[in-house]
Amino acid sequence: MKKIEKKFKGLLEREDSAREEALKLCREIGRIAAHSIKQVHQKLYDKAEAGINDGLQLLEKARKVLTPFPEIMYAGFLHSSEKELAEAVITLGIIRDKAIPDPERYKFDYKSYLHGLCESTGEIRRHILDELREGRIKDSEKMLDTMDKIYFFLLNFQFTDAITRSLRRQVDYVRIMLERTRSEVTMAKIYLRK
Repeated sequence: MKKIEKKFKGLLEREDSAREEALKLCREIGRIAAHSIKQVHQKLYDKAEAGINDGLQLLEKARKVLTPFPEIMYAGFLHSSEKELAEAVITLGIIRDKAIPDPERYKFDYKSYLHGLCESTGEIRRHILDELREGRIKDSEKMLDTMDKIYFFLLNFQFTDAITRSLRRQVDYVRIMLERTRSEVTMAKIYLRK
């Protein structure tokens, strides 16, 4: 039993150590993603991109740490941080480059990417409201059109929550954001006509 105990204990200690290291990396990825989104709204695009690149390196490191331990790798915290980083990448792409980035370029898990795409609509909404305050209706309408495209794209993935990590709930959030934003852009347009 002593040999078996030593073997099992060694495995569990390595697993515990990998989990702690990956959790630390994932927390840092979340901080980087949030800060990068803030920089996008401040129009500090190069700094946001540099932060995102740092986050992508940390994400790759976290994946390597967890690869030998699939139970921990798929526990949820890795995907949560990947979703946050995807949100930052998408927000930067849409606001700076006027294009939705390809998940393949960043090696994002598809489900994490879809959730990040959902959450990016809140950031696009914020950008639209900033544009409206500056009187840029046409730019706001273009961004609203992008939100529309995202929503209709997401409707293609109406699968059970067990498969999509509850994507349906997120898509409902996108619809609410879209309709509220459409209303505000419409009101701004009517106001400017007077």
